[in-house]
Amino acid sequence: MACASAGKRDMMNQPGHGGDLPVAKRRRCVEPTGAAAAGIPEDIVEEILLRLPVKSILRFRSVCKSWRAMVADPRFVRLQLHHSTTAARHHPPSMLVLADWCVPEQWRGTIDFFSYPGHGVTADFAHRITWSSNSKSTVAAAADGYAAADWDAVDDGADAADDGAAADNLDDAVDDGDAAADWDDDDDWDDDVGAIGWGMHLHCNGLVLLRSTMKYSTQMLVCNPATKELAELPDCAPDYFGVQAVSFYADQSTGKTKVVHCFIRHCDKTYTDYSVGCEVLSLGSPAWRPVADPPYLVKTKTSPCILGGIYWIAALPSPSTGSCTTPGVVRFDVCSEEFASFPCPPFMERQKMSDVACGDLTELGGKLCYVHAPADDRVELWTASAADGGGSRPRWSLQCTVVLPPSFDTFFQFTYDYQGGIFFYVDYAMIYRYDVERRVVERVVDMLEEMTYFDRSRRKLDRCDGDWMHYAIQYSESLVSIQAN
Repeated sequence: MACASAGKRDMMNQPGHGGDLPVAKRRRCVEPTGAAAAGIPEDIVEEILLRLPVKSILRFRSVCKSWRAMVADPRFVRLQLHHSTTAARHHPPSMLVLADWCVPEQWRGTIDFFSYPGHGVTADFAHRITWSSNSKSTVAAAADGYAAADWDAVDDGADAADDGAAADNLDDAVDDGDAAADWDDDDDWDDDVGAIGWGMHLHCNGLVLLRSTMKYSTQMLVCNPATKELAELPDCAPDYFGVQAVSFYADQSTGKTKVVHCFIRHCDKTYTDYSVGCEVLSLGSPAWRPVADPPYLVKTKTSPCILGGIYWIAALPSPSTGSCTTPGVVRFDVCSEEFASFPCPPFMERQKMSDVACGDLTELGGKLCYVHAPADDRVELWTASAADGGGSRPRWSLQCTVVLPPSFDTFFQFTYDYQGGIFFYVDYAMIYRYDVERRVVERVVDMLEEMTYFDRSRRKLDRCDGDWMHYAIQYSESLVSIQAN
């Protein structure tokens, strides 16, 4: 028995039998977590996450390391962006309403981003940017800072808990709080009104570009409202007339998001002696890069990028006087980074620059669209066909004529839906939808008087005194990072 016991002890002390080995050297059993614990394949997890809102995707990064790594993968970011933009073609349009508020005498204000489904009268808080020229700073305020000077939070009985919005920030989110802000009125606004803001906004792959409307300001910001990422761009070249003419696009060959800025170096009073420049900034680059000069005076402040080209309204020299008083269109090729003349709508050939002051170039169904207001209550939408490659030039055709109930001062066509309806907003307040098939205008909502705005806790926000302007833009949320660019 003694020999048998000794043999058993010797066997138990052999590797793999435990025995008297220290606990630290025994094999540990690690319990699976997340999808692995439930037996869900990684590809199925990916498909599920791609169909969730960005807010939920960011929260689910904390489930396990594999999910965090999946969300951080550039491939997943590209897939999410593709899914977001593709889904928008088959569902009601996703919009951002930007409530631009200021107190002119105190030189401070905010821009609040609200998501809006394109119908109804409710909009949900997404992001905030505040500015103050007294502190010389522009900051992205905390997601829960709702009851600031511009909004008063009203408890409507909802006791929803804080949803942990701070956890929504990307690990590499930017909030430098050092963007200089020195404000003045935009040329298009009455000086007595004192409307101060960030001008027309451009959207590209979930990022929003905001340009200062202060005359002679060179400040621009880019933010991702879904991830709360914010960055100030390097100062661009100053413009002789103090106006920023910009565009925003994604370079398909490199995946980089870029900003194009046109500026006038000098111009005499007769508009015969002038010099125009252009520069490009890739997000993440420390400085702007000069490219080929435009051939004419560029007049449009913001411009769309469509099928590899950026289009601007320009002032062409008059054949009789040589003065730049004839309106036209120029195209910037994003591949060659060179300018060329582009055919203009037929009626523009008979106009002067003063006649196209309210004209606007935009996108409609993937085509270049010119918004023309021939009367106080009527707007025409002209679209340009793409060149067929056989040498024929693009041709303009009248898409539709929109008759508005009241007279208006400003008109912005900004998106369309999968049913062919065209959305536009008027005088920075009213959103309308034009039904192309029935040829009727449908009133959607008054962003100033009828829209109900909610914070993340579903508390209703009441508007305080001050100057207000409301913008609406087409928007597809994404995980695209400004820093990653």
